Amino acid sequence: MLYFETEKEDGSAGHGNCPVNISADAEIFLYAGYGLYAGAYKAGAGRGKPGVNHGVGILVSPCAIINAFQIAYTRETIQGLLLAFAAAIAIHVVYLGLIGLLGRLWKFSAIERASVMYSNAGNMIIPVVLSVLGPEWVLYSSAFISVQITLQWTHARGMISHEKGVDLKKLFTNVNIISILVGLALFLLGVRLPTVMTDTLKTVGGLMAPLGMFVMGMLMAGNSLKKSFSNPQIYKIALLRLCLCPLMMLGLIRLTEAYKLLPDAATVLYISFLACTTPPSVTTTQLAVLYHEDAGYSSAINIVSTILCLATIPLMTMLYWHVVG
Repeated sequence: MLYFETEKEDGSAGHGNCPVNISADAEIFLYAGYGLYAGAYKAGAGRGKPGVNHGVGILVSPCAIINAFQIAYTRETIQGLLLAFAAAIAIHVVYLGLIGLLGRLWKFSAIERASVMYSNAGNMIIPVVLSVLGPEWVLYSSAFISVQITLQWTHARGMISHEKGVDLKKLFTNVNIISILVGLALFLLGVRLPTVMTDTLKTVGGLMAPLGMFVMGMLMAGNSLKKSFSNPQIYKIALLRLCLCPLMMLGLIRLTEAYKLLPDAATVLYISFLACTTPPSVTTTQLAVLYHEDAGYSSAINIVSTILCLATIPLMTMLYWHVVG
């Protein structure tokens, strides 16, 4: 039974006469509503997709994103968000040139080129930002995520499927894109959600870090590590993704001195830099399955890179702060 907290005559806390905390009850019902939503999207186990993995993607991540936009509309926040978007667009333009060069020089396949260009930022950047910087910084990760998702369902899809055209349905029904648009609209309009809703979003979104790492372990357990680590080509792809791509981002930041543009510019750009340090995107594997390409090879690249990133991300982080100061 839940009670309102009251104060006794002697000043000590005690339970009032009201037997129900309406706010807490509403929050519990919101959790049930989120579960209903997740069930409608077949996030439960035994429906063709890993339950926890899909649940993180369609429920936990959107909660973290929307909650991140529940901050005060200030000039500094807008400037930081614009800087994050500019950085995301700039580095993806550089990456487009890189994979074009790799395709010509080393005859990389579409899967290999997509694995180098597209990081697993959508699944990993939010947990890392939450654990390292805190929930108030997740807002700036949405810039990189939205730019990458847009390119994945346009450029990457066309590259892997060998089809022309843009799949707008896949793009605009992506839950991360939807949650970014909803959160951005609330932020720009100055709409603050009721406390009971923000508390629920914060609680569910806070699961992103532990569940994200849990899913990573599940993916590794479901693949043959011996087979994955026996292919030397995979190491080349992994090192390009985990080392060359972040170094290109760091070089761009240092060359333009963008980290000096705003008081918090170094931290905002660090979030974009972190997104560049993550392993290849799992969306590449999903596209490989969808268009009957070598999904097994794509998954092996992802697994090896995920294990190697445990060493490369801390090294890249130290290098970033050494260069940026």
